[in-house]
Amino acid sequence: MSAMVISSLDRFISMARKLEAYGVTNIHLCYAKSTDDLDISVIALVPFVDYVILGQDAHYLPYLNQIVKEAQLRHIPVLPEERIVAVKN
Repeated sequence: MSAMVISSLDRFISMARKLEAYGVTNIHLCYAKSTDDLDISVIALVPFVDYVILGQDAHYLPYLNQIVKEAQLRHIPVLPEERIVAVKN
């Protein structure tokens, strides 16, 4: 399984450990920072992950809505950080 985690680096590290424990072996960090530059590669990666995890600080990413819309169009679950436990079926 794979996941894209949108968060700060500190939050990513703690979430990555939890996800690895559930068998998510391919984990991508989308660093949530305030920037005007749109990173197309992040949006292009969405179709290739099984989950999109939103860290508590994901709202700092100005193009977060575009990532979430792409995930919803492709029926990829978008989970808040608090629901990581729900990732494992």
